[in-house]
Parts: sequence; structure tokens; C-alpha cells
Amino acid sequence: MRTVSLYIFSFSLIIFLSSCFGSKKTTDSNHIYNKQGDLIEFYYGGTMNEILNKAKEENKLIFVDITANWCTPCKVMDEEVYSYKPLCDFVNEKFVSYRLDIDNSRDHYLAFLYNVKTVPTIMFLDRTGRVLIKKESALAISSFMKLAKEAINKNQQQ
Repeated sequence: MRTVSLYIFSFSLIIFLSSCFGSKKTTDSNHIYNKQGDLIEFYYGGTMNEILNKAKEENKLIFVDITANWCTPCKVMDEEVYSYKPLCDFVNEKFVSYRLDIDNSRDHYLAFLYNVKTVPTIMFLDRTGRVLIKKESALAISSFMKLAKEAINKNQQQ
């Protein structure tokens, strides 16, 4: 019983501290958008409800990039995949993109909700937040595009 109480206290403390220390990205109308230089229009630091509402308003699916500052494969994806303009244009047209840093985000609980075990994790969600495709590893450009198109097709079949 004492272990359960300690776990609940620790989890509550993590949630409290993560809400105190937010992202240091630029803001626009109380929403945090992409950093300077991002080709994908990532939405940073908002809540999942905001992402779901944005996806519904824009009639788009959701792309979630779960990352961490210390993650070397995540940095490789930034440099090699998320810098490829045709891919970024496609993603920006078809998806609302959400970048979740599991160490700094208010929504780090999403890693628990979606059972994320490693970073990078790439997820494509429908407008209700249901997982269409989930991949827990770094991807090459062609693999990423294949998964993105597969998510679109899977959503259309539902």
C-alpha cells in the first residue's frame, strides 16, 4: 500500500512540475507553434484537446512526433527526414502535426496513454485521437511517406 501511495505521489509531482515548466517556443494567440527553421508546422506544448479540435476544424489527420532532447535518432530524423521539403509539404497539407518532448511537455501523459516505450515514436491518429499507425523507431524518408499514406488510406476505409 505504501508503494502505491509513493507511486501516486511521484506521478502527481511529475505532472505538477511539468505544468510549471513549459516550452520556450514562440507563441501566437496562446498557442505554441513551430520553432524557427521547422519545415513541418509542428504544434508544440498545446493540449491534446486543442490538437483534436484543430484537426477537426481543418479536416486533417494528426501526426504526432514523440521525441526527447537527448535522443540521437530523433535529431537524425530532424536533420534527414523533417528537412526534406516535399515530405514536409505533404505532411503540412494532410496533417496537424504535434511534437511532444516527453521530458518537457505538459502532455507527457500521452506517452502513457499511447503506451510509448521508446523515442522516437511516430504516430498517425484520426480526428478522434485513435491510433491509425504507430512506429517506435527512426524512419527514412521513404518509410515515413509510406506510413503517412497508409494512415490516410486506413482512415478512408473506416
